[in-house]
Amino acid sequence: MISAAAVGKRISTLRKEKQLSQEQLAEQLNVSAQAVSKWETGKSLPETSTLPLLSHILGQSIDRILMPQQLVVLQAIYTDGCESHDVTHFVNQFVIDNHLTFFLNDHTLPHRIRSNRIKLLLIKYQIPSGTYAAYVLQDSLLAINLDSEGFNLPSGELEFVFAAYGNEQKHQNIMNKMKHYQYFKWEHFTVTHELFPSLIDNHGEDYLLLVYVNATGIHAISCSEGDTIHYTPDRAQLFRSDSVNDCYIVQDVGHLGFGQEMDCSWAGALYHSLKTMGQETTYETVMGVSGACWRVAFTPVWDYSSADALVAYDYAAPAFKAYGLQVSWTDRITSKERELEKQLIKESIKKHHLPIAINLRVAPEWGIITGYLNGGETLLCRSYFDDETFEDHKDDPEFQEYMKISKGYLNVDQWPFILIRFNDEVAKPSALDNLYASLQVKLDSMYAQENRGYKLGYQALQAWREGLLDEQWYQTANSQDFARRLGGNHFCLMALTDARRSAAIYLKHTLSFPASSLTGYLSEMVDVYEKMHAQLRPFYASLTDAKSLDTYDSPKKAWTKEQRQQQADLLQSIGILEQRGDELAKRILAAAGKI
Repeated sequence: MISAAAVGKRISTLRKEKQLSQEQLAEQLNVSAQAVSKWETGKSLPETSTLPLLSHILGQSIDRILMPQQLVVLQAIYTDGCESHDVTHFVNQFVIDNHLTFFLNDHTLPHRIRSNRIKLLLIKYQIPSGTYAAYVLQDSLLAINLDSEGFNLPSGELEFVFAAYGNEQKHQNIMNKMKHYQYFKWEHFTVTHELFPSLIDNHGEDYLLLVYVNATGIHAISCSEGDTIHYTPDRAQLFRSDSVNDCYIVQDVGHLGFGQEMDCSWAGALYHSLKTMGQETTYETVMGVSGACWRVAFTPVWDYSSADALVAYDYAAPAFKAYGLQVSWTDRITSKERELEKQLIKESIKKHHLPIAINLRVAPEWGIITGYLNGGETLLCRSYFDDETFEDHKDDPEFQEYMKISKGYLNVDQWPFILIRFNDEVAKPSALDNLYASLQVKLDSMYAQENRGYKLGYQALQAWREGLLDEQWYQTANSQDFARRLGGNHFCLMALTDARRSAAIYLKHTLSFPASSLTGYLSEMVDVYEKMHAQLRPFYASLTDAKSLDTYDSPKKAWTKEQRQQQADLLQSIGILEQRGDELAKRILAAAGKI
């Protein structure tokens, strides 16, 4: 019999393990935060339709959530201290009657690590007496039950539980050396044969492997001779700093730029990062499966940021789910946290999992981190403002020489306030399921409430129209304010035009999906968005942008009352077409049994 209290406790534990608030989990599940609270307090159970997505987000099978055993694996990581794979869901399948027995070798896990480093499985698990950690080396047996004495998780400084020097074929236990060195409270140390003597019969490269526990769980870090290991200021974590000659650059990442049919900087950056990972997709598909192709946002202060896809609605979660991506976000982290994050960025780059971030250069738009120089002291990137720099320095020999070193990338000038790293890939939904999810996002976002001062959907279109028709403001505004509003309007209209172009292309592509009963509705929806783009594109092309204002005596001559009236009428027409799009989206979802 299912116990609502036990299920609620398990959901709460797993949510916290994923570092999600109730509100964040609710948003990913498209339910209210109150619903999540009721689950966790045992007042109700999740709806059956919610369980597959809840299972995916929490990394546990539906059975493990609804029929929780007393022994649960909270996290299982297969690693060599450099490359890591999350195998939590897989390992949990071996928990039977509150016993976990697992033999680790090259054939028992769905992932392979092709290195000569020592490999191991790290386990964080929970039993009634508390939360503990364990590990097992390659070609060894792991056995955990309710009476197992695992490693406690200290609340302060890290504690070493295993240390070895050598490689997969030949290594020695150096725990006594690490305890000795830890006594001196070094902030960092460099791996040398003076500190860690090599075995005389070891003919391969030597690696230091350190396994430690802290408040968050169990961790492993591995490095080569010459690398430096640092403690974080609170001495709760370790991170690796390679030699100053260390560099890694992923070549042939495509260019970004506005006016290149890729005007959503977040989707453009994600598209190129996906291509580097080997995912076959298009920019328009990224816009489609995320739901960003339906977006319209506007703030009455006419800020350029309204064009940012993620400024007021989460289109990222549907995209990551559609492409089977597990991600890590860093949001406005402190300077102390940046050194560790930089090491994680370097590891991602080496896997060709290029992070995307906002505010890398010039202005707060999204771009891609493409490589690093000088051991990570210099990060390289693609951004939406690169072409201007290339043009300005095309005759500069020093700049051109540096471009040979950086493989044509510019330096990251500013630490991004939001950065997304891509971790392991998981199973993807079908293309048809992604379409259904996208249409649901359309219906949700077009009627979404104002968020952080940004109006969304139909409210945004209405506020935008009202601002265009406020003739008294335009008559009394000074030139600077007028020019700023003109530029903001042009940028927002660019984003809307690009989004609806992407919607038409994405919908046209879906006509090839195996769902013949939906073809009629989809065909009509394609016509709606092609008509919408056909109205937006020529009008947007006719407007003066902020860069061209110098050709006018006054900015007020560059944007006339007649043009503003035409745009207001155009936005009203767009709203009517959007409503028809909503009707068709509802019919498609109803025919598929999704609503």
